[in-house]
Amino acid sequence: MNAENVKAIIFDMDGTLLDSLSVWADSDREFLNGLGLEYNSECSLAMKKMHFDSACEYLVREYSLPFSAEETGKKILAIVEEHYITAVPLKDGAEEFLEYAKKCGVKMCVATSNKKSLAEAALRSRGIMKYFEFVLTSDEVGCGKESPEIFLKASEMLGAKPSETVVFEDSIHAVMSAKEAGFRVAGIYEKLCEGEFEEIKKFADMTAMSFAEILKEYTE
Repeated sequence: MNAENVKAIIFDMDGTLLDSLSVWADSDREFLNGLGLEYNSECSLAMKKMHFDSACEYLVREYSLPFSAEETGKKILAIVEEHYITAVPLKDGAEEFLEYAKKCGVKMCVATSNKKSLAEAALRSRGIMKYFEFVLTSDEVGCGKESPEIFLKASEMLGAKPSETVVFEDSIHAVMSAKEAGFRVAGIYEKLCEGEFEEIKKFADMTAMSFAEILKEYTE
């Protein structure tokens, strides 16, 4: 890999590897509309910063839902699962970049705020689970990506120091968290977080509109 001292890569999944954020937003809308409530896109963006259980607790509070956070989560996941595994595409150039990194001997993993079973099923259905050593979730480390704990744990499991590891993310809070912990950070454009991209450019070591753009830079 044409990047000095890169031993490992940690990938976010939703909005980074997978073009999946619209599925979550649409599922939130379907769930709330079914209760006669108006969907608020600002809430969806706020929940992107949280791991799943915290996002469900947030929904219950914001909309005064007649369900527990656990019940809310089950209802939303039931909607998501109908579309998520088979309908969500990879981001442009993602698989080609993964293949290139694998050939270069770089160890890779996924660090996500998604549910582990859903994340692994989605990665398998897209044919890219084979590239990763493991999937690590926010639930497993006990906090969201506003803390660098998930990145620190992932790099430890990959056997690499933060300075030897690149984190690929599409959210400013995760980019800042990883950067402050000493990781090298690559910011990937996500249309639903477009407003954050200029801010991401201030903190990330590199940014790109797609993996295809990054791969072209590495291989030329």
